[in-house]
Amino acid sequence: MNPLPSMNRLLALLALAATALAQPVPEAIAPTAAKPHAQPEQAERGLLHQSIRAYKNRAPGTFGAHPAAAAFPGAVTSPERVERAVAYDPNRIHRWDTRAGNAPNLATGPESWQDTGLYAAPGEVVRVTADTLPAGRTVHIVIGCHRDVLLRLDSWKRFPVITRTFELRAGENPVANAFGGPIFIQVKGEPAETSSAAASLRFANAVAAPMFTLGKDTAETWAKSLAHPAPWAVLAGKRVVLHVQSSAATKVKDPVALMQWWDRVLEVQDDLVALERKAPERIVPDIQISAGWMHSGYPFMCHLQPSQGHMLDLQRLSTKGDWGFFHELGHNHQRRDWTFPGQTEVTVNFFSLLCMERVVGLPFGQGHGSIKDLDGLLRRRFATPPDMGPFEQLAPFIALVRAHTWEPLRQTLRSYKDSPSAAAGAKDTPAQQNLFVLRYGRFAKSDVSAFFERMGYPVTAETKAALAAYPRFELPEPTR
Repeated sequence: MNPLPSMNRLLALLALAATALAQPVPEAIAPTAAKPHAQPEQAERGLLHQSIRAYKNRAPGTFGAHPAAAAFPGAVTSPERVERAVAYDPNRIHRWDTRAGNAPNLATGPESWQDTGLYAAPGEVVRVTADTLPAGRTVHIVIGCHRDVLLRLDSWKRFPVITRTFELRAGENPVANAFGGPIFIQVKGEPAETSSAAASLRFANAVAAPMFTLGKDTAETWAKSLAHPAPWAVLAGKRVVLHVQSSAATKVKDPVALMQWWDRVLEVQDDLVALERKAPERIVPDIQISAGWMHSGYPFMCHLQPSQGHMLDLQRLSTKGDWGFFHELGHNHQRRDWTFPGQTEVTVNFFSLLCMERVVGLPFGQGHGSIKDLDGLLRRRFATPPDMGPFEQLAPFIALVRAHTWEPLRQTLRSYKDSPSAAAGAKDTPAQQNLFVLRYGRFAKSDVSAFFERMGYPVTAETKAALAAYPRFELPEPTR
């Protein structure tokens, strides 16, 4: 009998055991901004990630607070716990009609969380009682608003996975998160025309969180709410919700004006594309995010510094605006019908440009340093070869709006709500581009066919003929 295969298996097992011992257990991973945790080499990460996922799936009551929770998202130092019944809307499944075709949000559609004003202390079991559950729906409890998963990054400034979701059953449900976090109710299921009756859940052993709701609270009730001990606060408007550290929230003296300003931003963006909003967007600052300076999604994520201060500074927002905030929120309004290959970071800036003008009050074409030299952008865009940078591609649209005002572009984008490309028979990119040119030209009462051809749109003879009766649009000569 050859002993080598058995010896090889033994060596392989010993090597695997050594690797497992070398990997830090999840409870030992306690990164901070000052001392990030470096991941092992790519080939060695699988086992570590497996152990992290297993740790995050442990049953409530079998773990306590993770050692990293105190650093982020924060500890609950008060022993005060509350019991509270919270009403929720069993019909609020999506933030808008899923047929709208705007910014697909993964496979779940534009999902929606409902605020409870409660917080789970790290590691503590919160008891959630559902006397009944709505028919045709599943109801979930989400703990934590910091949804970004950092497993793909080489180093972590916080634990890489810090939210948890639990599906409720009728009766009492124990829920817990080793990192704690704001508590949300999420309803899933197929939208239905027939509505379910109003519903509620009972929470026990939860922490009260500072919360302001526009239309319900005042500056006075907000000031009292700030005494609640949760480390994260909620400022809720009708169209947008801000999640911020409670220590930062104390600086907000006029939450009414702040949230009215934020609601105005989403009102302008929603109107541009005829989006009928059913639930608000959410903005969450994090000590580390999975990609970029900010990124869109639900919630829309940004860095704790400096974005948290910026999102609460009404004076700065109302005089300077914030192109980045407008941009990321704009991503949730884009449609494939009019955002063609290579334009994801182009058409999104319609929303930033419009908000800078309509919300902030800056002159048209201002708000970002990269669009100051419109003539230079246009020269580069129409050069041979063309510069296809995002602002170079935006420049022709700025020129169109400057010539025709916002209204033709607004009418064009809104037209896709009731008549999307597919319904109009445009099922591939060239046909969709022709449809866009045709609709814009008709709303502008301008023959823009040659201009869009210069932009690379494959304008057909039929589109040209349809616009031929209108005055031909000519790009003005650049100023010198």
